[in-house]
Amino acid sequence: MKLEVLSNEADHKELLPQIVDRIFSICRTDPNFKLKDEMEIVENRTKSLQQKISKQEKLLEQSNKLSKDLMQRIEVLNNQNEKTQMQLLESLGSDI
Repeated sequence: MKLEVLSNEADHKELLPQIVDRIFSICRTDPNFKLKDEMEIVENRTKSLQQKISKQEKLLEQSNKLSKDLMQRIEVLNNQNEKTQMQLLESLGSDI
């Protein structure tokens, strides 16, 4: 039988995105880094795309709200139409 002792210390592992961010921040500050300009272009493009995505998500959320609102209005109008039809049929003497 093999016994293993597990340590209770928490492993402080960094996630890959955090490591990549640190590397990029070092590269941004290093004057000898050759791809600094290209990296800025990519970052600006990424920011622009994130803004566009955010706008699209807001528009999608608004359209969902409007769609729900319209469906509720349609349901209310259908109920009103049904009541009006019932009243008209009753006033004409129809047995329902």
